Amino acid sequence: MRYWTIAGFMGLSLLWGSEWILTASVPAEPHLRALAIRYGLSAVLLLPWAIRRRMWRRPLRTVGNALIVGTGILCLPQILIAVSAEHLSPAITLAAVGAVPVLLAISGRLTITTAVCGLGGVLFLAANGLSIAMRQVPWLLFPLAAAAVLAWALAAAEKHLPAISMVEAMFGQFAISALLLSIVSPLLEHEAVTWSATAGLGFVVDSAFMTVCGYLLFYWLLGKSGAGRVSMLQWAQPLVATAESVVLVHIRPDWSAVAGAILVVLAIVWAFSDWEDRGVILEITQT
Repeated sequence: MRYWTIAGFMGLSLLWGSEWILTASVPAEPHLRALAIRYGLSAVLLLPWAIRRRMWRRPLRTVGNALIVGTGILCLPQILIAVSAEHLSPAITLAAVGAVPVLLAISGRLTITTAVCGLGGVLFLAANGLSIAMRQVPWLLFPLAAAAVLAWALAAAEKHLPAISMVEAMFGQFAISALLLSIVSPLLEHEAVTWSATAGLGFVVDSAFMTVCGYLLFYWLLGKSGAGRVSMLQWAQPLVATAESVVLVHIRPDWSAVAGAILVVLAIVWAFSDWEDRGVILEITQT
């Protein structure tokens, strides 16, 4: 089972790390509004299964816990990052959110050495964009808060999500996140969605593969390997994006990118080689 989990982690890293290829081929859209559309379409795709599972018969507390955890994973971190997006470079935000495994390491879900090694790798990968002025420092609190919320949500998912099937949890999480993002987006974003056949197809592909399939695999990994190892996706995604940009765009990596890639790979290998079967099992067919 360990090797299936490692293969799943690598597959999800490749899937989500390659998202920039799809977004580069379609018109740029306001981020929160695009997420709201994707989550809404994903909820529609999962609706038949949620009805079949008779989600409305679940205890209200169970559904409420799943929705709260879902907003902490899907929605609130994105909103916090969007608040500071105009004031911080993407590299700084990437480095701040890369601290999620470090926060989980403090709670014992990863070794501190592994967490520091992986975060160091992300810092090297993003080294060229890490300059920050004093006036920008207060805005750094928002991506750090996003990292804290995400770390809390991943840890809470281990406790609350086994009481409900993945499909039911994901349907409710996508629906509530789409609603919240559609409310917040007009407050933070002033661009309109550019509708076209290409944009529509991009939303459908994103919803079916990146979101529905991606989060099914994400929650399966969470149940099998625990929040600590799943949080390392925050390191693996920029690693995949950097590697693909080198191969496809023919960008020559500098020494910091090479050093960062080595540290991230070492941290991930280290974490999966130090295996302990203490993951929480999320049952797809739980009744």
